[in-house]
Amino acid sequence: MLKRIIVGAVLIVLIGVLLWLDRRVESAGLGGLPLAVLMVLLISAGYLELSRLAESVGVSISRFSGMVCTIAVGTLPFWRQALAGGHWASLTQVVLAAVVLVLFADQIIRHGPAGAIRRIGVSLLAVCYLGVCAAVVLDIRMQFGLKAFVLFLLAVKATDIGAYFTGSAIGRHKMAPRLSPGKSWEGLAGGLVFSAAVAAGFIMIVDRLGGTEDVGGRITPLSAACFAAAVGLFGQIADLCESALKRDAGIKDAGASAGPFGGVLDVVDSPLLAAPVAYVFLALLL
Repeated sequence: MLKRIIVGAVLIVLIGVLLWLDRRVESAGLGGLPLAVLMVLLISAGYLELSRLAESVGVSISRFSGMVCTIAVGTLPFWRQALAGGHWASLTQVVLAAVVLVLFADQIIRHGPAGAIRRIGVSLLAVCYLGVCAAVVLDIRMQFGLKAFVLFLLAVKATDIGAYFTGSAIGRHKMAPRLSPGKSWEGLAGGLVFSAAVAAGFIMIVDRLGGTEDVGGRITPLSAACFAAAVGLFGQIADLCESALKRDAGIKDAGASAGPFGGVLDVVDSPLLAAPVAYVFLALLL
């Protein structure tokens, strides 16, 4: 547990530095660039982990072309902002169509028809899971501002922290023992309560400091608590989704690159699939 706390503290500091850099470059019209760079790194590592999961059950995946396509999709919000206007308004559809074409071309040129359905299918899963969901995460930053993005991260990760400690202390009733034996209903409840409290506290601090832009003044502590509970719930469901992939592959962690937290997928799984819920919630509030 001590290792998890130490590594978690280091990650919080690194995220703080990233957000500070983001704030610094925003005045130059490059808001979101540091996060987009981080997305490239996380998508690359996550794609390699997902490819190993697929290969462990006998399914090959398009390593290079698939990774490039996933990165292109995952960073789309930044490029859409940089190329705003004119014919670039349909950039998302064009890139997604190009991704399908590239994956088919890679399959035909390198492998022919052998294993086409499985290889292209798993490669598209990687593009959607890591690319499209990462794009929604980045879009939260681009569309709603830095404070809204921090609120989103707090909601997801506070749920993880609260669920871990509550479940360790009083967890008795298992949520989904076939997928994640350590998760309990008590842990989920504790995680959601902790996340709601953290989100409400964040909004109160923002209001006290006079942060009227982004979320300050437009999201109340109550609506922030509801936001955190909804996002945190889907973050826990997202964790179970990744667990299904790991259980199918017969492994405990997707990798070891994040130390005691496992692999990159084990760290980013919750934000990835919780991001669409957060985006819709923020679109209704802001």
